[in-house]
Amino acid sequence: MATPEQIQELVAAVQAMNVELQNVKADDAVLRQMVSARETRDSDLAPMALSSGKFDGTPKRLKEFLEACSIYFAFRPQLFSNDHTKVGFMVSNMTGNALAWATPLVTNNNPVIRDYVVFLALLRQTFEQPEIIHVAAEELWMCNRVPVTC
Repeated sequence: MATPEQIQELVAAVQAMNVELQNVKADDAVLRQMVSARETRDSDLAPMALSSGKFDGTPKRLKEFLEACSIYFAFRPQLFSNDHTKVGFMVSNMTGNALAWATPLVTNNNPVIRDYVVFLALLRQTFEQPEIIHVAAEELWMCNRVPVTC
């Protein structure tokens, strides 16, 4: 059985541990508040320009545009945490024929603007196909010009 002095020592030790625990909790709260205040906000990020510039619908520029967007997304995952923001960013970096193509999708709130993979497929289908037709037409023209059997 413990003596009254031993019990007092145990009570004092528990009280000291309780004070220490309260200090740790206070330090933890302060650290959490500091981290929360320092977390990167969208407004803290310096703007990054797409290396390819705005996409105007030129089929030859599509691959470069998609690669530039992919790099941008990779370096700013906190900004592009969902498909809708990725598609919105891409549309905001379009001009000319590409913007004319994308505008009805946005204004009509087409579900495609909330699905990055489907949007990419549709973008490729729309703007890669003319390149294939252009190459085929060029090859046909060359076949008709050069006296060889094609």
